Amino acid sequence: MILHVIKSNIYSGAENVVCQIIKGLSDRESFVYMAPRGPIEDKLASIGLQDHYRGIPKLTISEIQKAVDELKPSVVHAHDFTASVLCAYALKGRVPVVSHLHNNPPWIQKFHYKTVSYLMACKYISHILMVSDAVRDEYRYTNKIKCPISVVGNPFSVEGVVSQVDASADASELASDILFVGRLTEQKNPLLFAEISKELINEGAISCARVVGSGQLYDELAEFVRANNLEGKLILEGFKKSAYVYMASTKVQVMPSKWEGFGLVALEAMAFGKPVVGTNAGGLSAIIDDTCGYVCESTADYTCAIKELLSNKELYESKSAGASARALAYNNINEYCDKLLEIYKELR
Repeated sequence: MILHVIKSNIYSGAENVVCQIIKGLSDRESFVYMAPRGPIEDKLASIGLQDHYRGIPKLTISEIQKAVDELKPSVVHAHDFTASVLCAYALKGRVPVVSHLHNNPPWIQKFHYKTVSYLMACKYISHILMVSDAVRDEYRYTNKIKCPISVVGNPFSVEGVVSQVDASADASELASDILFVGRLTEQKNPLLFAEISKELINEGAISCARVVGSGQLYDELAEFVRANNLEGKLILEGFKKSAYVYMASTKVQVMPSKWEGFGLVALEAMAFGKPVVGTNAGGLSAIIDDTCGYVCESTADYTCAIKELLSNKELYESKSAGASARALAYNNINEYCDKLLEIYKELR
């Protein structure tokens, strides 16, 4: 049995990966998903994984030790820096630990207590998985790590994404010209999306922008909408169990992230043939190219790119076809799961 350990209690990129792994390997391996109680419980129930869930009050060394004593996993698969460090010190080699790094926050490039803590924990880690070359290259102490490192990307299935759209939903009610999907945090930069939306709305280039997600910047975004009289035009949808119907109903996906370990939202939007306009950050730089969208830096870059896409039908159709092709190029769910199973077997 493999015990997945994650600090977050919501559903986002890393949580999606855990669910994909469990679903993709459930016929060959057993799994438990351990995370603090919260919104993730409803999401796991909605996709049929509630029986795999072990809810805890908070992710701590004692909770990890208790779970390992009770469940006796053959491998502990820890997701992101905090869970990896806690699992490493909780077990100290008693059980093989796979550390899975999904993100590349700016501090990983610096002399920082978190970068040093992770390096020290690595003596108890058996294998490290990174979602992109960017994570491997940006971590300050990669060259000091002794255990194997594999850059594995993210599990992705075009069919798996498209099949999750609720056919009963009224797409016309959810339509948008541009769409933001993600946590409302500094990393995802929703405030830049709001500025882009304001510019385009005031110029008459778009009539509707939507934001799907929740987080610490929600209130600031809501105040931005009120202060700029954008009610009914820049629409904050809040947290949704699935954003796929919104992706299927938009024209352009916008990803103004300050940093991205991989950039799964870009591929999910491309699965619906949606061009992506985003930043040159981390894993996104390997996904977005001139066949499927635009890479931008300033607000002006974004507004120009979006206006060009929405005003030129031939260009839009070309980028849309390129987006579909780009998504298919990343269609790797079977290969990804086979690779992970191979790593698990090697560690036992």
